[in-house]
Amino acid sequence: MQQDPRPWRHLYKRRACTDLARAQKAREPLCKYCLKRGFANDGSLTASGAPQASRRRRHVAADHIVPHKGDEALFFDPDNLQTLCPDDHDRNRQREELHGFSQERGPDGWPLDPRHPANR
Repeated sequence: MQQDPRPWRHLYKRRACTDLARAQKAREPLCKYCLKRGFANDGSLTASGAPQASRRRRHVAADHIVPHKGDEALFFDPDNLQTLCPDDHDRNRQREELHGFSQERGPDGWPLDPRHPANR
């Protein structure tokens, strides 16, 4: 039997997590990354601004800015949360965590993240 690489998954089942996520989404109801791109997304759009076709993906998520890796103080810190649409949370943010920088590009095609290798 393979061990779960994310043993902190149980934290997401706590009532405090649900309450924290609900408060975050009430405080910041729009996707932070989409706002940077210039449009408001309450989950009804994709990260590109097109209408979200999948009903299951029409929501926003409370995302941990600094990955907690099981640190409960960081996990339950309301200042460590941002609101993201499913595309940004499930795809773009995961890629950013994996590589250490965002792949997002400006209108000129150049990477926006100062941590991107092209900006060093």
